[in-house]
Amino acid sequence: MKKTASKKSTSRRPRPAPTDREYDPSEWDESRAVAVTPEPRPVSGVSTSIRLPSDMIKKLRRIAAKKGDIGYQTLIKIWIAERLEMETKKRAG
Repeated sequence: MKKTASKKSTSRRPRPAPTDREYDPSEWDESRAVAVTPEPRPVSGVSTSIRLPSDMIKKLRRIAAKKGDIGYQTLIKIWIAERLEMETKKRAG
């Protein structure tokens, strides 16, 4: 029988080398401090989930690729928005 060695996961980052200095707050140079304003977060939507046949997903991906740099989920959102707009106008008119 052949023995196999078990391998440990190597996906961990190496630990930083320990420093021989401790942080000293009195060394902080306020004159070099920079004000940072965080970017506003985009308004998030509601997450939803639907099951679609794999053939439909393949077709969506193909169409999205032909349209350029667009994902199939973005394509679905565009099509839903267009249809909602059309249905809303139809009912209002």
